[in-house]
Amino acid sequence: MTTATYLPLALFLFMLVGCVHNINMQSKDGEKWKGKYRFARDDSGLVQMIGASGEVLTGKFHRVGRPTFVEGYKNTFGSDSITTQGPDISAYGNAFGGGIASSRSLADSAQGARLQDGPGDAKLIVTGPLFYWTASLHGDRGTSMGCYFVGSSYTGRGFGRCKSHTGKEYGAEF
Repeated sequence: MTTATYLPLALFLFMLVGCVHNINMQSKDGEKWKGKYRFARDDSGLVQMIGASGEVLTGKFHRVGRPTFVEGYKNTFGSDSITTQGPDISAYGNAFGGGIASSRSLADSAQGARLQDGPGDAKLIVTGPLFYWTASLHGDRGTSMGCYFVGSSYTGRGFGRCKSHTGKEYGAEF
């Protein structure tokens, strides 16, 4: 095979691997879940988490507007669990459409309490434009979780929280 044949194959494999992103969750008592997510169609994506015991949680996340997200987050985790500032631009088109920052671009920010104790500032902060996701995860051993994720369309990084059907909370970072 020639170089011209290998180049498209190499680019395809690079893009395939590049579409999967890491996400980690941890409870206050130290239980850890490691996972991956990827974007799908229609402002949605797929999440897969694997616990220390080997249980696999899977689910789909959907983009929601900031008011809906913040109300659900505060109702689930408490009124002091998240704050947002700046203009709400999440409802205007695809949050990933303006991936290149400019000094004229609008930006909002979200700040959430870190679930785990840590040194220094225990807050998680992302600036955007931001995307807001909700997800419902279901495990192969009966565990289910409702999740909220907020992230920056500039960096792709963000945070969130999940609550299991038993009431156990997990902090998420991606």
